Amino acid sequence: MTTDTQDLIASLTALNQIADTLNRAVDVQSALDSALAHIIELMGLETGWIFLRDETSKNQWAGRNYHLAAHHNLPPGLALHRAKPWKGGCDCQALCNRDKLTEAYNEVRCSRLAEARPADRQGLVIHASTPLRSGDEVLGIMNVAAPDWESFTPERLALLTNAGTLIGIALERARLFDMLRERRIDEQATLLEFTNQLLERPRLEDLMEYLALETLRLLKVDACAVILPSDAEGFLMFSAAAGWRDDPVSRGRTLRDDGLNSASRAMRSQLPIILEDLSEVTVPLGEASWFAAEDFRGFAVIPLISEGGAAGALMIGMRRPRLIDEDELRLLQLMANQAAIAIEGAHLRQAEARRQRLDEELAVGRQIQLSMLPKACPSIPGWEIVAVYQAARTVGGDFYDFFELPGNRERLGILVADVADKGIPAALFMALSRTIIRTTALSGRGAAAALKRANRLILNDSASDLFLSAFYGILETETGRFLFANGGHNRPLWYNASKATVKELRAKGIILGVFDDITIEERRIQLGREDVLVLYTDGVTEALDRDDGMFGTQRLMEILRSSAGGSAHTIANEIVDAYNRFTEEAEQSDDVTFVVIKRSGAENLE
Repeated sequence: MTTDTQDLIASLTALNQIADTLNRAVDVQSALDSALAHIIELMGLETGWIFLRDETSKNQWAGRNYHLAAHHNLPPGLALHRAKPWKGGCDCQALCNRDKLTEAYNEVRCSRLAEARPADRQGLVIHASTPLRSGDEVLGIMNVAAPDWESFTPERLALLTNAGTLIGIALERARLFDMLRERRIDEQATLLEFTNQLLERPRLEDLMEYLALETLRLLKVDACAVILPSDAEGFLMFSAAAGWRDDPVSRGRTLRDDGLNSASRAMRSQLPIILEDLSEVTVPLGEASWFAAEDFRGFAVIPLISEGGAAGALMIGMRRPRLIDEDELRLLQLMANQAAIAIEGAHLRQAEARRQRLDEELAVGRQIQLSMLPKACPSIPGWEIVAVYQAARTVGGDFYDFFELPGNRERLGILVADVADKGIPAALFMALSRTIIRTTALSGRGAAAALKRANRLILNDSASDLFLSAFYGILETETGRFLFANGGHNRPLWYNASKATVKELRAKGIILGVFDDITIEERRIQLGREDVLVLYTDGVTEALDRDDGMFGTQRLMEILRSSAGGSAHTIANEIVDAYNRFTEEAEQSDDVTFVVIKRSGAENLE
């Protein structure tokens, strides 16, 4: 499982814990106290407080039109009986009043803490503030205090912002309870039940179906549909429908998201569109035909708004002219807003489920891919062979192979290759290419002939646009002769111990999997005692540091020259250490593979 996925799961778990805390609270005060304590603990801090807006309040104690609704572990300098820090407003309230507090904001040096004596602050100097928001309305401010800016990482601020949204929703729900007691009891009870029903439907398909049917029942309209953005960019799709004569969902009906039709206009403007009598207005051309087929006389579209954007639209149709009054419109909009939140939650759960499935599939794919690489390097008297492999993603496109060639057990085939892509496509192409090259080599062909034959088979068997570079050599382990060919791959490095030189093994050739008729040169060298070969992919030499500087072939040659006196394991470790020092914290951008081959303890036979 990737680090990003683990961080996402940790954040989702934390937010679920906060949501559970809010849902378990029996009243607003206990909800705020519990949620504040929980978020402070999750952020690894100790102190915080919550202001709620109250336009009717004239009390200046905690700021005009605000009251202190909750607090946790206040230092002595902010004790509630001390007038100096609490009398009047503060910087975070001023930001909120100017609509400048839109997310977790950590550049607030607390003006209230500044009023307290340093000895009474317990080291606290600043706080991060987040709005408690429901839709576009800010209901209050949550502050969490810390001694310095470093206490607020981007992840902590994101958690604080999301927690503020959850508390805002809880406050809005509490306000609905107040409305339930004060007026329109039946309507608000209906909305509360509607919200609870949405929360009980985690699957997006079930949620959409319930939304369409319940809107039809509650508003006593003739038809209803839920419209969401399509997977095809620039289009909207009917995701659920009820009461339609010609079901738009089963017909796969879509709308262009071009601002010309009613659903697109409502989503872009984030305002409802209501047509009481279609006979008195001009209907958009794209909608006129199916309005007529459905015999719609009245029509409305309500945008589903969440976090300042439209997640979709709720479309209703009436087969008689029908006035949607102010109360019905308010109920529709409240239902739409609650539905939008539920839809966003369903999308998030679906995305997380897909990520988890992909992680599981990639993990299986990695195991399969690793099983295709040699389980161990060959153990041959007089030779040391070490291989290093690290994919840039869970699965990669680099591969290497060793195999004994038929007819003579003293000939070893050695292959290093690199598919020109990463991830799953590269891994699949790698499996095909490895099998083809190995099979071709085991037929007894020479190095160049094997690569040319493999190229032809890859072109015949692969329907993709992928290609690969490959270096294939045949090592005679008794004599030290090394026959090789290069299909557009990085040139291996040869340390000649007798001359104390490092040079590249040059052989003309072109990449495999692109052209039918290719020319590949075959060459040979004689490896003497203490000679070393390093075969590698471009993930080594093209690695980048934090300043986008390149590791380079020359650096690799210097490492080989300085470490060639050691064992193959020592040489490999020197390369790995140099690579890690060079890249430091830079993200690995390509697969890294290299093979070190050293001849030791044998006579140099010509």
